[in-house]
Amino acid sequence: MKVGDKVRLLHGKEEGIVSKILDNQLVEVEIEDGFGIPVMKSELVIIAAEESASFDRQPQQHVQQTKKPEPKKTTSQQHVAIAVVALNDHLRSFYLLNDTADELIFCINEVDGVNERTLRMDKVQAGGHVKFTEQSFAELDKWNALSITFIRASSKWAIPPAIKNFHLKFKAKQFTKEPQLIEALGKPGHLFPLNQESGKEKPVTLDAEQLKEGMFRSSNEVDNKNITSKGQTTEIDLHIEEIDENYSQLPKDEILRIQLETFEKKLDEAIVAGINEITFIHGVGNGTLRNHIHKRLSQMENIQYFKDAKKEKFGYGATLIRIN
Repeated sequence: MKVGDKVRLLHGKEEGIVSKILDNQLVEVEIEDGFGIPVMKSELVIIAAEESASFDRQPQQHVQQTKKPEPKKTTSQQHVAIAVVALNDHLRSFYLLNDTADELIFCINEVDGVNERTLRMDKVQAGGHVKFTEQSFAELDKWNALSITFIRASSKWAIPPAIKNFHLKFKAKQFTKEPQLIEALGKPGHLFPLNQESGKEKPVTLDAEQLKEGMFRSSNEVDNKNITSKGQTTEIDLHIEEIDENYSQLPKDEILRIQLETFEKKLDEAIVAGINEITFIHGVGNGTLRNHIHKRLSQMENIQYFKDAKKEKFGYGATLIRIN
């Protein structure tokens, strides 16, 4: 018996899916409405896929005592997304949905600072979904950020597809909205798209002189050179030579402090100005600045996601941030 097996209670009519192996004798079975119950293996019978056809068995009808309002349906979109569904009053199930025409190879890690722990690495078919973890709702705010990396798999000769990487930090307040029906799962839940484009928005790219001009103006002046009107995006260069002309005289720890201070200042300005997306160019180096930035972003509640930006241009030297 393994996770995913369809089972029926030996001395009852309930059916469900094995969602977790608790120990050698006990498993958790997810029954109707995503509710999970612990059951002894000896009390379960595995349902073969051919059973219904062989015995002309009709699907079990569940009697509803009270009629619940139907959740709103999500609109059909071509995207990759994380879906979060209530397994019971305490646990949430997390799924990777692949609403595209391609098979995806993915890796989902839990991130703690510079350290990562793999939750699941697998394939998901086109139009399919994979459950990759469960998490206590009460502990959601304490949960580390997730790093989701995926690449499209193709059997045809083509230019190698780009690897996509996103970081998500879940908070309990994100689930205060009414759940929607996630058609791929047939259950109500919350959807977090990973690869939606930002429409017709175009990034505003600034040269070094513009950046220096904005960074060295007094704090009383309105900085609108690189933090622009609502709905636009921008790029901010954090290389120390673009921030302080006397950088050659600065020790390494002071350089890092100035870069992080500039990052915090410009991110705050972007949030206040209503910017949807902002890219910070931090360079590759030894990864210290990038790691500090990613750790800070994983702790912020108003960041929808962040990912490595424009690898063809920056390699791993820039981070794109999507602001809620």
